[in-house]
Amino acid sequence: MTVHKEVRYTDDAMVREDIFTHIHNTFGIHVHRHSPNFLGLYNLKWSISTDRHELFVKCYHPKRYNLSDPLRRTRIGRSLFFQQVLHEEVKVCPNVWSNGGEFILQSESGHTYIMMDHFAGRPPAVGHLDIDTHYQLGKAVGRMHRVLSRFSVDGEQWIPSLTAMKEQWAVNLESALSQSSPNERAIQAIERQGQILSGLDLSMFERLGSGWAHWDLWADNILVGENGEVGFVDFDTVQFSYPEIDVARALLSCSLHEGELRKEAVRAFLAGYRTERAFPTGHFLLALKLLWCKEAHWWLKSEMDDFSGPPIRFAEELMWLTDHWNELDDRYGKW
Repeated sequence: MTVHKEVRYTDDAMVREDIFTHIHNTFGIHVHRHSPNFLGLYNLKWSISTDRHELFVKCYHPKRYNLSDPLRRTRIGRSLFFQQVLHEEVKVCPNVWSNGGEFILQSESGHTYIMMDHFAGRPPAVGHLDIDTHYQLGKAVGRMHRVLSRFSVDGEQWIPSLTAMKEQWAVNLESALSQSSPNERAIQAIERQGQILSGLDLSMFERLGSGWAHWDLWADNILVGENGEVGFVDFDTVQFSYPEIDVARALLSCSLHEGELRKEAVRAFLAGYRTERAFPTGHFLLALKLLWCKEAHWWLKSEMDDFSGPPIRFAEELMWLTDHWNELDDRYGKW
């Protein structure tokens, strides 16, 4: 996740018709109706009704994912492969269509896109997911991680770097202080971040096991069906790191409400997760701190009060972690 100021939502009739024609020519599917999906940034998305299936289509925008970059294309192809494995084995995400084994499809005009089965569900409202669904969410995340744990590292593992965090913190602080009208709230948050960094010991994360993570498991990428079934979408950024980071990201997104993590909701999630995969005592605390290391420099910035859309919520979550840093051990060290 990164901050962008450009318009997030769009549709393009020429691109859409080019892709729909390619779908018809490749799979023999006639698109009867379409509905633009306005969740996300840059990438064009449509839910489509056809003569055979309800489907979801996403066209990659080069400003978001430049698939002319072979490494980027390989990584997204790998992520889609993981999604398909997860669909086939534990049904936690939609089936991905492929052509000759290729999940990334390309129209005659060169537009790259993917197509998957429609998942009948809606994203939960941030902070408001009910306790029973938290339990089901925890089970689904645990199943996902259990399957992904079979796959070894492929490429570079992400680990937090104190040097990189301090460098970006210094850039953000300088920017905040140099504004003609300084944002005192942002400056205080960034200064508090610097205090945490000055005493941060990354060796605590050595207790965590490495593995693949969804890497962007927040409310918009979680779908809840009418029967409580939970599914995940948007696997574009799957990363080899620590699976625990998905736990922290999902729970901050679904459980943080009015300045507090809803304890019973978090406990329900962890209980569900532990039915599928081990999650030792203390790992939730480490997950929260690990997420802070990953995201604090993205959202604690001079322009944080000018954010719109999802970044407003992300900034709120990282502010909460920063403000409560010294309390996290006492609150969650035994969870």
